[in-house]
Amino acid sequence: MKTVIQGVYFLLVAMMVPASLLAQRSVTGKVTDPHGVAVAGATIGVKGATVRTITDESGGFRIQAQTGDVLVCSFVGYITREVTIGSETALTIRLETDSKLLDDVVVVGYGSQSRQKVTGSVATVKMEELTETQAAESFESMLQGRIAGVNIQLNNGEPGAAPTIIIRGLAAVSRDDASAVSEPLYVVDGVPIIARTSDEFSITSTNVLADLNPSDIEDITVLKDASAAAIYGSRAANGVILITTRKGKRGKPQIGFNVRTGVNFVPQLQDVAGGQKEREQVARLYELYAPYGVFMPAMYTDITNPFYNNSSDWQGYLYNTAVTQDYNGSVRGAGDFGQYSISTGYMDSEGILFNTGFQRYSLMAGTSFNALDNALVINNTLAVSRTDQSRNPDELSVNYSSLLPLPNNPVVKGADVYRLGHEANLNDRIRFSSDATLNVIKNLTYKASLSLEYTRAVQDSVATSRRTLWAGNQNGTGENRNLLFQNTLTYAPTFGDGHGITFLVGQSVEKLESKVTKVSSVADAPTLSQTVNWPRGNSIGSSDYTANTMLSYFSRLEYAYKQKYLLGGSLRADGSSKFGAENRWGIFPSVSAGWNFSQEKWLAGADWLSSGKIRGSYGISGTTWNNDYLALGIMDGGALDRYNSLLEISYGGISGFTPTWYNGFRNEHLTWVKSQMGNIGLDLSLFNNKVEFIFDAYEKLTKGLLMTTALPTTSGYNEVYRNAADVLNRGLEFTLNTNFDTRRAFSWNTGLNFAYNQNRVVALPDGNADIIKISTSGQDFGSIVRTGAPLNGFFFYESQGVYQTESEIPVNPKTGAKLAGLQNKRLAAGDRNFRDQNGDYIIDVNDRVYAGNPNPLWTGGWTNVFTYKRFSLNVISTFVIGRDIVNTALLNRLRLDKDFAGSTSLPNFNNYSIWEKSGDNAKYPTLNPWGDASQITALDSEYVEDGSYFKVKTITLSYTLGQRLLRRLPMDRARLYCTMDNVATFQRYSGPDAELVTVDGFDNSGGYPMRRMLLFGISLGL
Repeated sequence: MKTVIQGVYFLLVAMMVPASLLAQRSVTGKVTDPHGVAVAGATIGVKGATVRTITDESGGFRIQAQTGDVLVCSFVGYITREVTIGSETALTIRLETDSKLLDDVVVVGYGSQSRQKVTGSVATVKMEELTETQAAESFESMLQGRIAGVNIQLNNGEPGAAPTIIIRGLAAVSRDDASAVSEPLYVVDGVPIIARTSDEFSITSTNVLADLNPSDIEDITVLKDASAAAIYGSRAANGVILITTRKGKRGKPQIGFNVRTGVNFVPQLQDVAGGQKEREQVARLYELYAPYGVFMPAMYTDITNPFYNNSSDWQGYLYNTAVTQDYNGSVRGAGDFGQYSISTGYMDSEGILFNTGFQRYSLMAGTSFNALDNALVINNTLAVSRTDQSRNPDELSVNYSSLLPLPNNPVVKGADVYRLGHEANLNDRIRFSSDATLNVIKNLTYKASLSLEYTRAVQDSVATSRRTLWAGNQNGTGENRNLLFQNTLTYAPTFGDGHGITFLVGQSVEKLESKVTKVSSVADAPTLSQTVNWPRGNSIGSSDYTANTMLSYFSRLEYAYKQKYLLGGSLRADGSSKFGAENRWGIFPSVSAGWNFSQEKWLAGADWLSSGKIRGSYGISGTTWNNDYLALGIMDGGALDRYNSLLEISYGGISGFTPTWYNGFRNEHLTWVKSQMGNIGLDLSLFNNKVEFIFDAYEKLTKGLLMTTALPTTSGYNEVYRNAADVLNRGLEFTLNTNFDTRRAFSWNTGLNFAYNQNRVVALPDGNADIIKISTSGQDFGSIVRTGAPLNGFFFYESQGVYQTESEIPVNPKTGAKLAGLQNKRLAAGDRNFRDQNGDYIIDVNDRVYAGNPNPLWTGGWTNVFTYKRFSLNVISTFVIGRDIVNTALLNRLRLDKDFAGSTSLPNFNNYSIWEKSGDNAKYPTLNPWGDASQITALDSEYVEDGSYFKVKTITLSYTLGQRLLRRLPMDRARLYCTMDNVATFQRYSGPDAELVTVDGFDNSGGYPMRRMLLFGISLGL
């Protein structure tokens, strides 16, 4: 009877339950990323119903649904996917990375924005894919070719060397030989950091930013136009680079390891005439040009010399295959309490040049705590790092004669081939920041932050001469301290029918101190001590201290109506101690607007258009100089030279100070350098976000660049600094991103960006007079700054080839005298044929012309990522088009002096068309080292070459292990990869590498080529 009653009960219940529920079943499955790695925390729901679930730590899920239902799977950073339930008992849902959605969040100054609301020119690079499979001393080199309008250039191949970053064209002017660079502002997790030290406080040449471990970086955002950057006011004229470090994510603790080892190969080096060939060439030069009574050195004629028939390969001795090691580990996680992140890294990159290399030790810890029912969030970050760039204490040269014995031969003891010793360049950084964010009331947030930063640079050097037994020790220590306190208040309500505003006000106060101490000593005999014997003996020392403070007030207002019509504006006021009372405050405003036209009703049926936005902006940002007291007048207290000679300034035996004659004239009217920039842009996303196109056009006028102007000698000063130079940059930027996913285990993502920039000097001091760059020693470097022309053009003599015969030399018809060459030399066959521009039959400075533009017209990059199942191939390329450079590497090898024999290596003259006798049809002039005035000059347009290049920078092949194999291993994720860096360069330049040149276009790489690296690594997640 009981059984019958139960049966009737269940029958009645079944009659009351809808048939759709009776058809439901338990559906299980797993969610993975494109590499097959489990995605924990993804949301799974039945479309049109309220049934929801979340994937567990292994990516698995279970949900009640019926056949024919549509499951909707979504997760932050991935494209939402819909799957129809069939007869499967277990589903596998593969999510595709969505790095291009216009609705993702973009970090901007003092906050973040939906990309849909961004009205400025902002570009973001997700660093995870780059840092996981590449090893680099600094993150800047990883950004090469990734962002339109951001030109990143390496000047030499030494590990730890600082690259040059120029955003939207060069806007810096200098009179001397130093390559003035307009550097951007770097901000890490909302805190501006010390990115460089001024020249007078520079201790080591190591890249200051190399202490930031790239593996700790989540993403990098570049603020390119003034509306995006003006919120940073007086430091944003050259753009702003925002760096966001990696944080913990919800789920189980994420433990990661990345271990990689690379082999650095020496690229193709310069040609050298060795052994017998060198003797033949030297003998030929002596035979052709040596004056009577001048004979070849004995090393070329003494057959008893053990190296007479030998050929020392100096390049093979000093360049060697090297090893790079890079190890990174991290533990990250998050929960209701907040999040935590701890990471550490070690890198050891040996240089391919003898006794050079770079090491980095890094540790970063971050925590976040929630309180008051999540109304209060407290974040703390501590980062500690050390870098060591070791090298020889003197400049290493591989250009010694091939007949000179190598240093490991006993015969070398009599030759001063290079200085013995060691130079250590240490850079330490400690950065601590803490901030607290309080949700005061609905839509109102207050945030206070405090950051402390300390950097210390130390150079210890000991050097001994093999020949003179002279020995010396040097030590330099530079310290920087930065204290920053910031307050912001943000109000972001929405009201009415789609109206929304975000209003931010803030205040900050900052103090930066710098101190440097240098000591050195000299001994008459070798010493084993690596420290300065102070204060005894020939020991000297000096110290310097400088400080500046800045008080700032800033605000930003954003308005959006139905996400279609956007308005924005910002205003910042900066007050700095660097300026006089009259110009202490600078005001930096900006305005912007945007129109998301894709949301208009008349485009509702355009399925091919995912999103589209037109934006425009105008703003003013600024920058300043390094010397903290330039506007207030610089005083000079004298100095001691290295041998304790007294150079002290005194009055009646009492030490004193006097204004410096070269820059001590007080000018309290100095003011901020201001950059005015207008920008219009177009953002398009097509075919369900498969194709993205971004276009920008801009004009940037930088006004008031600091320049010296001459003063009459009666003033007692040589010159005075004024805001007297203006530079204009105009450009176009194009970015094309595509994502072709066949859904058949193959996908192809490509990114192409290229930027056009035209640079022009608008105004100069002293009545727009030309500025020819001259070093402090008076050397003319052949670089000119001229109004109406691009910055740093080459000011050279125009080459017309070589006088092949005497009859080709022009004759003055009025006097019958032949054309006079440089230094008023009588020209002869074999000399360079320079054009006489003014027709006075004398080649002098008045015949120099603007001979080339070192500023590239086009820069860009091309990235391709091919994915097939668990295999991935990533190819990154960069290019530069429309730039001129000077082949000083070749020029210096062909410009021989009287003591060339035995002191330097010689190129194989057979590879160059060099004039020797009358009738030769040669490209290069005679190499006569005994000429009374050589016509081989650095100011020769013949050595100006096309500096364009296309470089396959990186190729990475990786394989991600599948879940079936990982179940047998104690890990959640594993990726094996092989990366080749600096793969191939295609160029017209006849020198080693068209990339390794200075900003002003000279190949001064110092003989340090760019290494080619083959890297093997494994990335694990536990």
